[in-house]
This record gives sequence, C-alpha cells and structure tokens, in this order.
Amino acid sequence: HNYPPGFDQAAFINGSREHYRILQGAWNHNQLETIEEYVSPSLFEDLKAERAKLDGEQHTDVMYVDAEIVRADYDANKAQLSLQFSGRYRDTVEGVEEEIEDIWHLERDLTAPNAPWLIVGIQG
Repeated sequence: HNYPPGFDQAAFINGSREHYRILQGAWNHNQLETIEEYVSPSLFEDLKAERAKLDGEQHTDVMYVDAEIVRADYDANKAQLSLQFSGRYRDTVEGVEEEIEDIWHLERDLTAPNAPWLIVGIQG
C-alpha cells in the first residue's frame, strides 16, 4: 500500500469502525444530515434517493464490525483508499442476521489543510 505521509493506520481503522456504526444508525433513523458530513456530494445524492424508497425507521443493528485497508494510493492532489468491512448485523424487527461485506472507497483532498476523508463509493 502507498499511504500518504503521516497516515496513521491504526487510528484510521478504529475511526472507520466507529463511523460505520454512526452511519448505519443515521441510515436507520433517516438522519441524512449526519450522512452528508461523511460522503461526497454525488454519493450523497445517490444515498438520499435510495433512502427515500424505504419506509420510516430501519432496524439494522451492527453486532460487530472490523475493517481492513485493502488499497491505498496518493498523488500530489489527492489520497485514495479502500476499506473492506466484515462482521455481522441483525435486523431487530425481522430477527434476521446477515454478514457485513461492504467496501468503502474514500478520497482526501491533499491540497487543502485538514481536509476530511470522504466516502466516494460503497460496494455492498
């Protein structure tokens, strides 16, 4: 992996596991303004449209989740990386458990100081 200078892998992975739970909770409760902070504008529009098709509250409870960086690269302008999440979640209403197998693609603008990592794509 080709990490940008000063990249802290352990802190990034710990943070991403927390963000996964935050975003799942925001999705459940239709808190789009929370999701908007973490994702690119184009992905936000896609997610907003997808969430609008779902009725009311969703009931996905993340039982456990882990993350692994599967790709990392950067150039003078931006850094990119992909995170593979694994774990289990449960639908608390339907009582169904499923595997978590999501990949997030993230980018960070290296030309702006303290720019956030934004999710630009999600593969489930």
